[in-house]
Amino acid sequence: MKFLVKENASYLVEQFRKVKVLSVLSDTELRTIVSQMRGFEFKAGTRIVNQGELANLFFIVQTGSVEVSVKNFFLGKKVTILRKGDFFGESVLVSNSRRTATVIAKIDTTCFVLLKTSFKSMLRRNLLFKNNLQTVFSRRKQVLIKA
Repeated sequence: MKFLVKENASYLVEQFRKVKVLSVLSDTELRTIVSQMRGFEFKAGTRIVNQGELANLFFIVQTGSVEVSVKNFFLGKKVTILRKGDFFGESVLVSNSRRTATVIAKIDTTCFVLLKTSFKSMLRRNLLFKNNLQTVFSRRKQVLIKA
C-alpha cells in the first residue's frame, strides 16, 4: 500500500460528483470530504479489507478494479467487481457492524479513503445522503446474504 500525493481539490470534487451516492452533496460538503480523504495505491493481489474485521474506513475506487467476495463457512464466493467511481466500506458507516466482505485489488488500484468519523459527520448533516447510503447498504446486504 502506498500513500498518494493529494490531487487538486476542485478536480476531486468534480470526480466525486460522478459517484452516485455522493452526487446529492453540495459543493461545500464535497470539498469537506475531499479535504479529509487520502489516496492510496494497492498492488494487484493486495487484500484491502477482510470479512469480519473491525473497520473505520470508506473507499472510493479511483483507478483499477477490486473483487468483492464473501466466505460462507469454508467456501469463498465472488460477489462482484468494483471499478472507477464504485465504493465499498459503507456498511461500517451506516451500522456498527464488522466488514461484510473481503475486497482484493484485481489489478494495481488506487482508492480514496475516508475515516468513519469524517463520514459520520456528513451523514448527520445531510439526511438525503444518509438515506441514499442506507439504501445502498440494504441492497448490498441482500446480495451478500444470497451469495
